Amino acid sequence: MEVIILVLIAESRLNLELQTEYFNDGTAFHEIDPLSINPDHLTNFFIYEKLPYENDLYKFRCLLVNSSAIPKEKLVEMLRSWENIYIHEQQVKNYREYLKDNLAYILKHKDIDIVKKTDTLVSLSTEVLKESFESNFAVAKACKKVLENTHRLVSEAVEFISDINSLNGIANLIGHDYETHIHSIKVGWLMAAFINSNQDLFRFEKEGDLKLLLVQAAVAGMLHDIGKIKIPPNILNKKGKLDNLEYIIIQSHTAYSASLLFNTGISKNTMQAILYHHENEDGSGYPTGLEKKQIPLVAKICHIADVFDALTSKRHYKEPKTPFEALKIMTGDNPYLDVLKKFEKEVKENITTPVTAIVRDDYDIKLRRLREKEMVEEESRKRIEARLKLRDQGMVHCFDKNLLKRFVYTINKSDSFELGGLL
Repeated sequence: MEVIILVLIAESRLNLELQTEYFNDGTAFHEIDPLSINPDHLTNFFIYEKLPYENDLYKFRCLLVNSSAIPKEKLVEMLRSWENIYIHEQQVKNYREYLKDNLAYILKHKDIDIVKKTDTLVSLSTEVLKESFESNFAVAKACKKVLENTHRLVSEAVEFISDINSLNGIANLIGHDYETHIHSIKVGWLMAAFINSNQDLFRFEKEGDLKLLLVQAAVAGMLHDIGKIKIPPNILNKKGKLDNLEYIIIQSHTAYSASLLFNTGISKNTMQAILYHHENEDGSGYPTGLEKKQIPLVAKICHIADVFDALTSKRHYKEPKTPFEALKIMTGDNPYLDVLKKFEKEVKENITTPVTAIVRDDYDIKLRRLREKEMVEEESRKRIEARLKLRDQGMVHCFDKNLLKRFVYTINKSDSFELGGLL
């Protein structure tokens, strides 16, 4: 590493509380990628190199004190030559803000590999979404702030996530535990990549309309489940399968999402995708039972991306499907569709399990009624399990077949997905 003692910050923004040299075991410092530093954007955090010292300690020494005195070409050369650089824990927040402002630069950088780009994007997106889910939506300004922060992040990332090659990054996230924030990121990412690869589905009247739609779709994907903040935690985080009433309560999240974002200036495309992303092509979905052409195109795309990621994510009660297995279910005809719809109707109308339990050999009335109740509840659990198993026999009735076929073709373009058997 070149021995030049400098700090990559503007002198007017110098943080005098930090020292130019530390002796530390490493716990007070965080490693960052030198290629993530934009030479055209002066930073407000110190950058250190890490040197061996003694007694399990390291010497952390500043690099670059007056960046304005260095020609840009020299600065770029130095950043490329450094393998590892560090920031002090006191300035992690500054660095996170720097990443948000320079996300587009990082995602476009040809020398930063796809894994690091994906990690940076997912980390920042998770941070933004966690802040969104923790916002006080009773305050109008907070609602608008959620939309603004998400829009800002997506605008920086949209060129990257809409590139079909970026799906090599999302492939690394497939099969992980289901987590609402990560799920939402992947749905937005998949929507942007799909729309960019299928532009012929839309009419663009002027330059910039495509990018606008990509941003609106990605924002919809990231916020499509924001209404779940209104769902009781004991239902949302339940380890096992949901009973019928809990399933109905979960379904209310689409309407909650729309109500939370209604007065934020949200675009029509984004709102439609969020509100209608659980509508089925055959009219069996929710919240309004729309079918076929009644369902907005962007909502249909959100539905496909949402179900694909849900099936390929690990849950408490199920192992993840591979992308091939998930799409085979989604494109398959269900031979038990009539029975499935009967079960779904029971759920939608919250019909009591149509079973009568009679215990004849017990003379204790209270005990007999208790056992009868247990038998009915057991039958209800069996019907819930049966409904989930029947659903996995085929879901093509839920989707626009043309869009679903295009979705398979689109993600198959990525080197990380092999779906030849479905094409």
